[in-house]
Amino acid sequence: MTLISRFLCATLGLSLLLAPGLASADVLSVDIAERVRVEDTGFGETGAYEQIVGTITFGIDPDDPRNAVIVNLDRAPRNAQGLVEATGDLLILAPADASRGNGIALVDIANRGRLTALGFNRGGRGPYGDGFLMREGYTVVWVGWEFDVPGDRPIKLTVPEVEGQPVGGLGFATVRDTASWIKYDAQSVVSADHLLTFGSSQSGRYLRTFLYLGFNTDTEGRQVFDGMIPHIAGASRLDLNQPGATPISLGMYDATSFPFADATMRDPLTGVTDGTLGNDRSRGNQPLILYTNTGNEYWGGGRVATLVHSTPDGTEDIELQDNVRFYFFAGTQHGPGAFPPSQARSSQEMGNPTDYWWNMRALLTSLRAWVVDDVAPPPSSHPRFADGNLVAPRNVAFPAIPDVRSPADRTGGERVANPWLADGAEAGAELPMLIPQVNEDGNEVSGILHPEVAVPLATYTGWNFTNPDAGDPNTLVSLAGSYIPFPATRAERERTGDPRRSIEERYDSRADYLRRIEEAGRQLIQERYLLEPDLEPILERAGAHWDLLMSN
Repeated sequence: MTLISRFLCATLGLSLLLAPGLASADVLSVDIAERVRVEDTGFGETGAYEQIVGTITFGIDPDDPRNAVIVNLDRAPRNAQGLVEATGDLLILAPADASRGNGIALVDIANRGRLTALGFNRGGRGPYGDGFLMREGYTVVWVGWEFDVPGDRPIKLTVPEVEGQPVGGLGFATVRDTASWIKYDAQSVVSADHLLTFGSSQSGRYLRTFLYLGFNTDTEGRQVFDGMIPHIAGASRLDLNQPGATPISLGMYDATSFPFADATMRDPLTGVTDGTLGNDRSRGNQPLILYTNTGNEYWGGGRVATLVHSTPDGTEDIELQDNVRFYFFAGTQHGPGAFPPSQARSSQEMGNPTDYWWNMRALLTSLRAWVVDDVAPPPSSHPRFADGNLVAPRNVAFPAIPDVRSPADRTGGERVANPWLADGAEAGAELPMLIPQVNEDGNEVSGILHPEVAVPLATYTGWNFTNPDAGDPNTLVSLAGSYIPFPATRAERERTGDPRRSIEERYDSRADYLRRIEEAGRQLIQERYLLEPDLEPILERAGAHWDLLMSN
């Protein structure tokens, strides 16, 4: 039975209710429905894991100043102790022998009720893939934070309503208080010396909002997360803490408001000053942060990733805070597409298959070393104005590939209102759009270059236009990038008029190509953007990629 099916089949008939006296101040009870031992040869020296399934009930004090930011909490129904209750699904994967773990809990912010951190485990060998997180000894935790998750998904939150509207902001408190319970309560089901958190796309936007609203400080004034990776969120936040909020929405063009960057800066449109980590709620207890983004967050309609590392008007680079790094995965889309790439259907081009998760594993390893051993991670890697590789779409040097449309006419969308700033901080104002520059092949030249992007067989983009049979061909497909293979031969290139050199003109042979892939991989290993064991599967896929394009 898979991880998901086990969770869905958990039976309350097995429940063990932890008495309220054994929980922390903000956790009223934990109801364990199932504990299952999980054996897998991929878990290495860590050995067996235990899967713990249940629910966790919170009691949130509306009179506590640290909860005052939760909209309508003061109007919500209270229990006999004067607390507002919420109940979330709880799922934990922990080493069966805690002494074999690494002492770190990784709290995965579920995306619309789905588990995302298991993406660090690569391969299709069952629900745990190659078991990377387990071999490394992480305890992985999921807790409900979102009230509008469809019923068939495993991580949900039940919250009270005020005038028919859910008190959605409780979803920030539930993650804060679960993490604090694990970190500081000796009676918690699992414990950890350090806490990391990961959120992807919607849940990456959740983490940016979590920080902005000050939830990395618990109700006792203690730091919650030591490190975090808000992944593929761009400069956006999440619609959760307002009446009528719809966090499950895609959040492409309606999720970005000032402030964009972490540091306190002045908004040139309104004169107001603010920052994700630069306000009275968020200045204290800041975690170590690795922001990770793809080309889609630069091109993909309203997420404007540039504004995390630029001034609010998108004209100058800024220096990131000492506790922050920003990494751009060149030649990638929001989530890696299938390999081999399938023929395009809803889009004009095939989906981008570049697998940035190999780089993500190295960055998670660096975050762990930063938190535990105070070893700084590799330097930020992203496009910069100073390097000439951050430009307006009209200035992108994309080649004139036959039958491929240039994205030079794209715009960045509009700001949405920020309810925490006067007048919403100029909602409706056009967002500046700056994107990574490309080379003569149409491939991005800045950021972390996966070996197959550094030594290419194709053009890889973070944008893809809609197929005319599926909709307006002038619009971009949400979250999609493009894969546009090079001509295999010089004759093919000359026949089609493709300006990009053919594969046979670039590489002497398959062996020559793989040698260059290995060199690019070893350079990434030296720079700590790739782990040594992960070079082998990259080489295997590069070989398969060559065979795919050159077998004819």
